[in-house]
Amino acid sequence: MGGLNLSAGGLGGVKNVTAPQYGSAQSYTSGLGATSAAFAGPSTVPTMSTGQLIAPKHAFGVATWLGITSIVLLVCIRRSLPN
Repeated sequence: MGGLNLSAGGLGGVKNVTAPQYGSAQSYTSGLGATSAAFAGPSTVPTMSTGQLIAPKHAFGVATWLGITSIVLLVCIRRSLPN
């Protein structure tokens, strides 16, 4: 019962279909499972340091600095208003 096909509206009856395949045949015969993919070897994407992460050349850095600037600007506007 790899894939259950009920047809449109269930009027065509129930029939068994083959299980869907994701990836290539080589990926199934490589011997690598989810555990080895998750825990074996170094990370494929290098982890950025905090300084690199908040640098203005990255999207997260731009959003961080834009947020800080906006808050400072709002505080300055608030303090300049009369009571």
